[in-house]
Order: sequence, then structure tokens, then C-alpha cells
Amino acid sequence: MDRLHTISSTFTELERLIDRHVRAYAKSLEWDLGGRGLRMSDCWINIMPQGVTHSLHLHPNSVVSGTYYVATPRGCAGLKFEDPRMSKFMAAPPVSGEGNPRSRRYVTYPATAGNVTLFESWLRHEVPSNPLKAERISISFNYDWA
Repeated sequence: MDRLHTISSTFTELERLIDRHVRAYAKSLEWDLGGRGLRMSDCWINIMPQGVTHSLHLHPNSVVSGTYYVATPRGCAGLKFEDPRMSKFMAAPPVSGEGNPRSRRYVTYPATAGNVTLFESWLRHEVPSNPLKAERISISFNYDWA
């Protein structure tokens, strides 16, 4: 079930609220949408019990992707993004984990209940393993350029 916004008024209302953020995000990136808009194409729930991982991936055929956090127990995994230059580093030496965040190969945004995280759909990301007994619950979505 990946189109919850089309079958549930609860998710339709969430779509309405997220639309506002997506429009602001597109504006901040100075996108020229050519008179077209961005519309939610997919929306699904993620329930991650202890030990569950969502490995590195991207969202092809979408423009903006994101997650709304519903339940995020203290210490749960955040959303980890890969530096998009990774395939170009070849023989580059590793970067210190204590180094400047701009130099890191990955950056993790914390999962905080009530927050929305948006990103361009081509950006590879993952959710590391949930180390907790409590479930991490989020609602993820994609937007198309319509």
C-alpha cells in the first residue's frame, strides 16, 4: 500500500500539510518548474522494529522524497545520506569521523517525532538498524513533477 493519500482522509490531510513544505523546498532550490507543479505520487508507512534496516537506496522517477516521523524512541536511527560524490573518490583517503561535517562521506539527520525531512529523490540514503525494542514509525512519500 504505497498510495495511502488516495484512500484515507487522514493521509490526504497529511498530504495537504506536506505540500506546503514541498513548495517552500522547491522555491529554496530555485527550481523553474515551467508552470507545472509537484504532486504527491506515493505515500506509505514504515514500521521498524528492533534490528530492522532499510539499506542504501534512492527513489527513481520522483523529484522530492521525504519522511514524516510519527514515533521515534530515544536512540533510534536517523536518516543517513551518502555524499553524492562517493563514486568519484576512488583512491581518496578516509575522512576522520571527528572531522568537519562538510568532509564526511555520510551525514545523518535525527529522527524526531513530528518533523518532516525532505530531500531530492536522486540522493542515496538509508536507515541504519534500529537498536531498540521500541518501534520507529514514519510515513514516507515521493513527489512527481506534474
